[in-house]
Amino acid sequence: MKVFTEEYNSIHPGYPINELASPDKILFIDIETTGLSRARSNLYLIGCGFFNDDGYNTIQWFAQSTDEESLIIKEFSTFIRDRFTLLMHYNGNHFDIPYLKFKCDSYGLADPFDGLDNYDIYCAVKPVKNILGLTSLRQRCVEQMLDINSDDPYTGRELISVYHEYLRTHDEGNVAPLIYHNSEDLKGMAYILPILHYTSLSDAELIYVSHTIHDFQDLKGDHCMEILASYRHDLNIPKSITIRHDDIALSVRRDNTAVIRIPLTNGTLKHFYGDPGKYYYLPAEDCCILKEMATGVDRSRVENAKKETCYTKYSGLFIPAIIDHEIEFKTEITSKQSYIPFNESDAPRLLDMIGRDILRHTF
Repeated sequence: MKVFTEEYNSIHPGYPINELASPDKILFIDIETTGLSRARSNLYLIGCGFFNDDGYNTIQWFAQSTDEESLIIKEFSTFIRDRFTLLMHYNGNHFDIPYLKFKCDSYGLADPFDGLDNYDIYCAVKPVKNILGLTSLRQRCVEQMLDINSDDPYTGRELISVYHEYLRTHDEGNVAPLIYHNSEDLKGMAYILPILHYTSLSDAELIYVSHTIHDFQDLKGDHCMEILASYRHDLNIPKSITIRHDDIALSVRRDNTAVIRIPLTNGTLKHFYGDPGKYYYLPAEDCCILKEMATGVDRSRVENAKKETCYTKYSGLFIPAIIDHEIEFKTEITSKQSYIPFNESDAPRLLDMIGRDILRHTF
């Protein structure tokens, strides 16, 4: 067995992990194996990372033969015992943790994770994958999204043959890429901690600052209008992001500002009532009226309202119903898109409501 240790004084948490546990009580873990099957593959490397006052430290236990599999597990277990309270990893719930527990059980060893809390960065980031524009949730893809670039040329799968070659020849030159790959994953977990700021998006509020109305021509040459609403926020995100929902775009920026682009429609829409049995429809006026208010109205001018004719029309400016609103309008009863009336006098209140609710609505 070989043990490798390293100190990285330049690596510090970019996320308040003290909200999860005391930083010096958090253990990062990543393992390397010769396959995915717990029963038919071997564990050859256990890597750990942890913070102290000086930065980030790593320690790695390397099995020089398959016979040392149980030895590196014992050394790892001894090292972490009574020292840490929170286990942190990337997709370890799916692979690393059950793999190690299986091996411990096979060797009659105690569960090294007993009593430790568990935090899987992968599971935390998964709900915001699409919002962050991630096509994959592989750790290296998250690193690239945050402009963290590793020069490690290998994948874990590619290194299996390197380890087998080491077992055959004991060429020490084959050890370095194995250690380096695991070390890059351990450092990568520390580097990507700022990604966890995005997991708070659904609870964030955007505070309205101002707005303007922008007139423009679309690609077809049609006249269009949109609202450009500016906001401020207190999110400490590492990179600006843009979230799109139909024709609405929300840009949340690193400088604690945000802009929402909302299409503005000028026209006549209908507000539909929920109980047609209480209304008459007046075809000539193209609107409905409560039956109890229809006293004196010529019965030849009215007909019983149906759900598709039980409405009142309103002309003016509208925006899509991004949030729940007491009165909503549609073009027809079957239309999926609802709209909210927009007027300048009420714009600050309405846009402030949208800012406070749009992220929750998005999630």
